[in-house]
Amino acid sequence: MSTHWLVRLLDRFRPPFGWLPFGLLLGALACLAFSVLDVGWVSNDGFIGPIMVVGFVGTMIVARRVRRPAVAWLLLIAAGAFLALFLVADLWPPWRVAQAGTAAVSDFWRIRLALFGDRAAGWLAAVRGGGRSTETVVFALGLALAGWWVGALLAWSAYRARRPFLGLTLAGFALAANTFYGQSPIYWAVFFFGLAITGGVYLTHLYRELDWQRRGIDYPAEVRSDLLIYAAGLSLGIMSLAMGIPAINFRALAETFQRQEAVVSAEQTLARAFAGVAQPRVDEGAAGGGGLPRSFLLGGGPELAETVVMTATLRPDTPVDLSPYHWRSVSFDVYTGRGWTRSPEREENVGAGEIIPPATAITAPTIRVTQEVDWRFDRRATRYTLGRPSIFSHDVVAMWRGQEDLVGVRGRNNAPTRYTVETTIIPAAPEQLRAASTGNVPPEILARYTALPDSVPARVIDLAFEITAPTNAGPLSAYDRARAIEGFLRQYPYSLDLPLPPPDVDIVDHFLFDLQTGFCDYYASAMVVMARAVGLPARLGVGFLQQPADASGIQTVRQLDAHSWAEVYFAGYGWIEFEPTAPFAAAAPAARPAASATSAPPTYTPGGLPLAIPDRAPPRPEPPWALLLGFAAGLLVAGRLWGRRLVASLRPRYAGLDEVQAAFARLQDGAAALGHPPQPGQTPAEFSADLLAAPAFDSPDASALRPAIERLTHHFAARQYGPNKEGKSEAAAEWRAMRSPLRRLVWRRRLGPHN
Repeated sequence: MSTHWLVRLLDRFRPPFGWLPFGLLLGALACLAFSVLDVGWVSNDGFIGPIMVVGFVGTMIVARRVRRPAVAWLLLIAAGAFLALFLVADLWPPWRVAQAGTAAVSDFWRIRLALFGDRAAGWLAAVRGGGRSTETVVFALGLALAGWWVGALLAWSAYRARRPFLGLTLAGFALAANTFYGQSPIYWAVFFFGLAITGGVYLTHLYRELDWQRRGIDYPAEVRSDLLIYAAGLSLGIMSLAMGIPAINFRALAETFQRQEAVVSAEQTLARAFAGVAQPRVDEGAAGGGGLPRSFLLGGGPELAETVVMTATLRPDTPVDLSPYHWRSVSFDVYTGRGWTRSPEREENVGAGEIIPPATAITAPTIRVTQEVDWRFDRRATRYTLGRPSIFSHDVVAMWRGQEDLVGVRGRNNAPTRYTVETTIIPAAPEQLRAASTGNVPPEILARYTALPDSVPARVIDLAFEITAPTNAGPLSAYDRARAIEGFLRQYPYSLDLPLPPPDVDIVDHFLFDLQTGFCDYYASAMVVMARAVGLPARLGVGFLQQPADASGIQTVRQLDAHSWAEVYFAGYGWIEFEPTAPFAAAAPAARPAASATSAPPTYTPGGLPLAIPDRAPPRPEPPWALLLGFAAGLLVAGRLWGRRLVASLRPRYAGLDEVQAAFARLQDGAAALGHPPQPGQTPAEFSADLLAAPAFDSPDASALRPAIERLTHHFAARQYGPNKEGKSEAAAEWRAMRSPLRRLVWRRRLGPHN
């Protein structure tokens, strides 16, 4: 029944000329998609397969149903552009947003499109200015459009133009370019060639058959199958030959072309414009290297406390207390569940003394701070600053997300280890920040800095909403929600004496519910994730803690002072630092006058006492390896002793036998267990006599079995050799009567002494 349903379904949606040529062409297209995925041009390239398939299938339908080519191509152009933008800009709303209604979906689309526009505009600004950009969104859009057109042109040439090799040739060129420039494995090209030859030849012959039928030409029906076999055989032969011969060095053949001045210039331009395409990046900003949480901090060895990384002096243009602020290098914006990474960026060269463009969305007044930094640890080019950098004493590279979101600054042109920088700090009071609404945050900031992976456990999200729940006075402002999360996290004890987190856990969930102690990376990650969970745009800042200045006003910063913290964006004020790590002074909401800086601000909790730390989750039970190994050993021993017997008992031994035959076969099995199996050539009567002569039947309780065995033997002999086939019920009854006593005899023989 199910097979019939499947046949009807396949027949209902049968492509033109059947499933075979459709599958061959789609398989060739899949080889191209897998080749692109193997290269990994961009990180979010999962769209390439679906958009190729949709382009192929959609064009096949349009090619068959829309008569006018101009109208068909107008539809295909619009559909391709829409789908490419939809996939690259990630406009598919999550289920929770879709459930919230049309208004929520519209707002989601507005924010995602604003983020896409900001990323594209940032890339364009870098290209126009001759800078370097690691932003990949424009390349991803071009890749999606190329995938759509390759699929669409293949379907159009195969099902409308009736020239399948035209589209296959285009797809082949795309595959060759991807293999050459991306160093994709050659086997995708080999598989593509085999499928393309077979599918193209077969579909071309089908069109030829239609032409023969229209012209009334008679032809043998078996020519189709013969041609398919020959084409497939030829393809397999060429594929085998291609896999066996040495690879051709195409790059050597192209050297003459690549030496041309125009080609070299174009490659250099593309390298600057698409520097983030398939290019890994090492983050210098996280001192010690590696990801977050940083393992080099674990244990806090004496060498970290002794190693000086930098010295610095500060000169604000207004007397203020700057101690709660941090020496920041870069910020991280992408939470993976295992740590943090940075999304693609653009780079802009800024000369010595030139102003790094300020963010136009920041309208609050600022305080300028001049800093002199002497970096002593290594030759890294990362520039550490207090506040948002504005002017450097040497040439630098400003790194941006989008158009105005400054990530960090790196020195260039053999950057000096000593440098002077002028920065700005926002002196926003708590009352001002409470008045700032998340509704006024730029949508591209909101989209980028509220994103969380689906893998974040639900209990982390629930805890964030519990911490920021409305009080009797009403809902909390964005600022109060951030301070509530900060105050809650400062209850957790601080420790560097920790193991590395398990490989299969979300680090924030592990910190909040399992570990319940940690260092700065855990605190800051937890605050950023929970802030994002309640709708606050937040990011993770990394760098160093400030240190008290000596009598000369010089700070000495050591490797052990490496630190991370949370930053929350407020409309009109920009990024405000928060300090959720317990032992360190809570970050001030504003630069306070120096005269009032007598102590660190108290931990803030709206409505009174902070929410208590959740009970520690019970430790994950370790697998009882010793017990499992013992059980496995027992299974091996049992299998050796009784395995064959168990397998034999599970076989359908009595299938096809009637009641009489099955009862006598069971009797023979019992006799074998007693050490008296049936012998070749024995008649039923001889078998029974031999069995009843065994010593086991001398006991009084066993002697009662004799009449039942004799009667069952009589029924079986009559069934096998006589004309009377009756006695089935009697034989079954005889077996039921003797089954238990016979089983006792078997166990008595196994457990007791016997000869």
